[in-house]
Amino acid sequence: MILGVINLIGALVALVGALTGSIVISAVVACIGPIIMAVLYFRFGVSVKNGGVPEKIDILAYFVRLAGLSEIIIAVFNLWNAWETKGAWAAIAALAISIIVGLIILFVAGRINDRKQDTGDKIIWIILVVLFAISAIMDILAIVGVIAAGIAFDLTFLTIVVLPIVSFIIDVFMLLLLFDSDVKREMNM
Repeated sequence: MILGVINLIGALVALVGALTGSIVISAVVACIGPIIMAVLYFRFGVSVKNGGVPEKIDILAYFVRLAGLSEIIIAVFNLWNAWETKGAWAAIAALAISIIVGLIILFVAGRINDRKQDTGDKIIWIILVVLFAISAIMDILAIVGVIAAGIAFDLTFLTIVVLPIVSFIIDVFMLLLLFDSDVKREMNM
């Protein structure tokens, strides 16, 4: 839920920035994707908190599914802005890559809780452990880098420092979830 709130604040700050001064409509449209994802992450957090997603394996699968959706939704809403700032070919390539990566992530999410236990589940489990561990390390580096840079305490601080802290906590939680005996059993580990 905190991840959703912080992402929403960051997206709204970006939206306000895009609406002040000389308004760039493509930058405004680019803010819609992060706003949608912030709302989805918040709803997911509320569902988990209220018991709407009770199974551990389903929590993991849904979180990974949100990552895939995020990749696609943010890329789609950023297409126009990328087209204007980076050029047509770069924008189309970025969109295509994001859609492919997003679809792969969605496929993996579907495999996580398909109730089948095979070698693919083992491979996915190992990949997720590595990805969440790398993400946790990157979050720590982001926190240390921002603190070393001495950023001012304002809304920027909230999104630049607090977001990696929350992301780190989520990465650790997901790693612990992956090593939970129920999840390991569901993923044939």
